[in-house]
Amino acid sequence: MTLQTAAFVAIGVALWWFSGRPVGAFANLDLDGVVLGGVLAAILIAAAAAVFFGLPKLSEYLIRAQAENFSFLEKPMPFWALIWISLGAGIGEEALFRGGVQTLAGDYLGAPLAILVASGLFAVVHFAKPLVAAIIFVIGVVFGCVYWITDSLLAVMVGHALYDVFALWYVQKEMHRLDVFSGKEVSNDETITE
Repeated sequence: MTLQTAAFVAIGVALWWFSGRPVGAFANLDLDGVVLGGVLAAILIAAAAAVFFGLPKLSEYLIRAQAENFSFLEKPMPFWALIWISLGAGIGEEALFRGGVQTLAGDYLGAPLAILVASGLFAVVHFAKPLVAAIIFVIGVVFGCVYWITDSLLAVMVGHALYDVFALWYVQKEMHRLDVFSGKEVSNDETITE
């Protein structure tokens, strides 16, 4: 994961530099970006929690649909590991897709189309099932719009990382509650008793 993060950041910075921008202006570390990222994460977490807890059948479908891609969660990971993975995804993916791809594509295609292109690539690299990929695409559009409006790569990095902490925690908890790795069918309406 750490190598992937480093590679994504390096490619993102290279695309940024290729677009004629100074490398030193790639991501500004400032309190406003951190606060905005926290607000973005809170909104995304509230929306996800509303779906997860308000629509249990949809939540179960989404959890089961991601089982193959999240097989690394078969052995429960400690919370610090979920944070580490989330930081890597937030920093690396936003550096590549928003800081690199969206910025460079925006120079040639305009911001709206660049957001769609970057979000499409963002969804594709997650190798998700169609409905999950569509959700990831929409989240990518949200990140892209926030980046376009605020010009703060830090805000989308922080928002993405914090959202992922919640999402990974929830997905891991539910995958084990639903026992998706054993192949047994357990729904949200029942629990395993042995």
